[in-house]
Order: sequence, then structure tokens, then C-alpha cells
Amino acid sequence: MELEHTTVNLRVGVGKFFYGHGCIRELAAETARLGGKPLVIGGPTAVKLILGLCEAEFRAAGVTPLVRVHTGACSRTWAGRYKEEALQNGCTLILGVGGGKCLDLAKCAATFAGLDLICVPTSVATCVASSSVCIMYHDDGTPDGSVAMSKEVDVVIADTDVIATAPKRLLAAGIFDSLAKLPEVVHNTQIESYQDCTLEKYICTVNSRAIYEFLMGEGPRVYDQGLASGRFTDVILTNLLHTSVVSGFSCGVNQLALAHGLYDFLRRSFTAQAAHLLHGEIVAVGILMQLKFNRMADAYVLGVRRLMAHMQLPTRLPDLGFEPTPENLQLLVDYLLPATGLSPADEPRLRAAIAEIC
Repeated sequence: MELEHTTVNLRVGVGKFFYGHGCIRELAAETARLGGKPLVIGGPTAVKLILGLCEAEFRAAGVTPLVRVHTGACSRTWAGRYKEEALQNGCTLILGVGGGKCLDLAKCAATFAGLDLICVPTSVATCVASSSVCIMYHDDGTPDGSVAMSKEVDVVIADTDVIATAPKRLLAAGIFDSLAKLPEVVHNTQIESYQDCTLEKYICTVNSRAIYEFLMGEGPRVYDQGLASGRFTDVILTNLLHTSVVSGFSCGVNQLALAHGLYDFLRRSFTAQAAHLLHGEIVAVGILMQLKFNRMADAYVLGVRRLMAHMQLPTRLPDLGFEPTPENLQLLVDYLLPATGLSPADEPRLRAAIAEIC
């Protein structure tokens, strides 16, 4: 019997991942290696910071950046505009600097243009710098699905000293966005060994557990002490690369569980109310719901809630601009059941989990 031919396009990691104190010095050489003419996409603060740090090195390496300060949405429309600008001006690569919105936009523009890509994250709020999926939004802020990259990000430069200047709010959000991987990976499943699931799923589980243990152990001290904790650079590696490895082995799709399901629901249905919240702040509240759904002990859930409060994160739905009225709760249930692979029989258990965050 002839076996069916299958091909999996697994995009995990990045071409080069620089991290540590002063590694921003690598940017000029890496940009020159990729042709030396980047279209730079980033927010006003990030662009000023990164280009200021690299001005002399860029000049010495003959790098001539075309800079676009972006303050709009991370949308396919904007990505298409930047693609055209890059190609019309003979740019050889896209250079994204800043936070998740601008980095995803840069990734999408590079994908559309077929150009190489360097990402320079200025916080650890998400793993977007090294993931191979671009999360997109309409210009009004509502979700617009994702764009799969045709290859991994070519270069990530995550300078410890640059990232340490980001507000602690971004650090807290990033820690909880990464913590969400473990409870979400095991959403509605029971995985004890590699025999319980596919190897890809088991790789996700093992890596997610390592991320969870490290961040629960070291996250509070890093949040309180920053660079003085001695583990800040390890959090950079965890949030910006290790977490994206989990996403990569999930192939970037079909991994929506309750924590990120809550995020997606609020961005879709309560866009204005949640507009001021960071990705990880919404996901953090969703983690409590996910833990309850996973039947974790009350003391365990309470420990996570206390850490959230310590990091000044929202802990309940009203903190997210969502009033848990019967009508609103029904909307949430009606969205989460199909979106996260649950059946109508799971509704009582889901409602009990939602009650944990009301």
C-alpha cells in the first residue's frame, strides 16, 4: 500500500537571534549583510531610540535607511503600502523596530514584498519579533486574522539595555502572555507522555512547562528588580524566542484556547472598551479562566491571581471594560465554545470557569 505523501512547512525560530547587553551593535553589520538599504517601520519613540544608537555604525557601514514612523493600525492595507514603498525605492530589506504592532506590520510588509527582515524589539510584551505569523487588524482595531510568513524572521536583535528601558507594564504583560502557553496547550486534553498526543503537541507541552516554571519562579524578582535581578536577559530569551518556538510547533494556527480566546473576543466585540489594554493584560485574565477550566486547585489559581495583583495587572472582566451582564456573558460563551473547540456539553464547565473572573 502506497503511503500518502504529506509535507509540513514548520517555521520555528529565526535565522539569527542576538540577545544580551550591547548587542544592538550588531544591527549595522546585519543590515549591511542584507543589502544595506532598509525600509524602517516603527513607532516614534522606538525609531528615535534605535536609529540614534546606530547612527554612527550605519554611516560607517554605508547603510541608508528609508524611515517610516508608523502610528496607525497593523493592517493589510498599511502592509501593502509599505511593500510598494520598499520595492519602488529599491530597499533590500524591512527593518521593524518597537513593539508588537509595528513588528507584525514589518513582518507582513516583508512577506508581501518578498524581502528579508530584521526585527528589533524594544520590550518583551509578546513573542512577535521571532514568530512566523503576522497578527493583523482592520484599521478600526478589530481582528483581521493572520498572515503566515513564507520563511522565518532573518534576524532578531534583542538588546538587554534597550529592553530594560521599557515600562514595567510591558514586562508584566509579556510574562503572562508567555505563561499562558502551558495552560492553553493542555486545554481540554490530558497529556502525560509523548504517547498521549502527536510529537509536535508534546514538544509544545514540554517547552511550555519549562517556560511556566521559569517565569513563575523568576518573574516576580525580575519584575521587582529589573536588571539587578540577574535574570532579566533570561526573561528576554524566554519571552522573545522560547515562547515563539511553542507557537512554531503549533504551526501558528489551531491553538486558540480560553486565554487568547478571551483576547480575540474582546478585540472583536468590545473593541473600544478594550482598546487601552495590552495583549498580555487581557490574556492574563484569561489564564485564570483557563486554569479553572483545567480543574486546577483553588490554591493554585489563587497563587496566580496574587502574582497578577503584585504586577498590577487586571484580574477580572470588569477591569477589561466588560460588564458581566447575562447578555454579555452569553455572547462570550457563544464565542468561546466553537472558537476553542468545545462542545455544548462543555458549557456548564465553561460558565464555571468564566465565573472565576467575574
